[in-house]
Amino acid sequence: MRHLTGFLILSASLTCMADDTPQPPAPSTPDGTIGGYEYVDLGLPSGTLWATHNIGASSPYEIGEYFAWGEVEPREDFSWESYKFFIGYDYDPEYGTWAVLENIGTNICGTEYDAARHQWGDRWRLPNADERYELRMLCWSKYTTENGVSGVRIYGPNEHSIFLPGGGMGLWYGDKDPFDSTDSYYWTGEEQPDPSGRTEDPSLWAKNILVQYNTTMESGQGLKAYGICVRPVINPRESGNQAIINDKDNLTLSYQNGYLTINGADKDYNLTLLDLSGRSLYSGITVNNRYPLPTLTKGIYIVSLSDNKKLIKTQKIMIK
Repeated sequence: MRHLTGFLILSASLTCMADDTPQPPAPSTPDGTIGGYEYVDLGLPSGTLWATHNIGASSPYEIGEYFAWGEVEPREDFSWESYKFFIGYDYDPEYGTWAVLENIGTNICGTEYDAARHQWGDRWRLPNADERYELRMLCWSKYTTENGVSGVRIYGPNEHSIFLPGGGMGLWYGDKDPFDSTDSYYWTGEEQPDPSGRTEDPSLWAKNILVQYNTTMESGQGLKAYGICVRPVINPRESGNQAIINDKDNLTLSYQNGYLTINGADKDYNLTLLDLSGRSLYSGITVNNRYPLPTLTKGIYIVSLSDNKKLIKTQKIMIK
């Protein structure tokens, strides 16, 4: 499978001392950018491309923002009464009191109720249940801590990977999720039948991706009014997506006289230099599309360009 990330070969006068210290897993280099957002191709049969970070985040290690299912704007505090599609309460002797909701459909992927489509556009959407199944059954996942953040790294059949940070949930009636920094929840766009057996439509539940502390990825479900994270996807094989263009390659990096130069840019960007563990070494703003490169030891580094927290390009560089 073609890998779109190139290497920029540089030279440095300093020698690199041997270091046998085990390093954290290296973040997978993005395979491209669509609409200004980076993705990884995990080599899955469906062809689904997974975003490298959550909505509202600027890196794989940030939680980002929380959304209730079907709502397209983020919030911090959630409840049934504040849920956009809450109608009221009903009571049944068998099941007790439950919330009654407006029916917005059993699959909201790509619709007006899809937070990923609304926030990112360019055919990004919520993952569906089949894509969740594919992620769980055809990938290998490992709970780990990277860059000081707990979460799960998921490896596709082609060994490319994404990282889902432990983000917990938004506040529920003002209370914080006790597992906020360890567990991860990510919406899909599909409804989940009520686990209690109640058959009235619509269900109060929707399917999600669940990552519990010190376990691998699982299939889960959550109440629609919960506030949890969104990791967008794109499937190039869907109608209208065949002409997806990787806009990552519109910009290229070159090195000359101690400067990294951004070729093809019409403005300056925020530039971050990271090591392979994802640790930020230097950051700043390019001036006239140039950035002075500090003296570095031999090795491979990652250069990331962003614009108002939107990732534009990531490229590996090698210092020889």
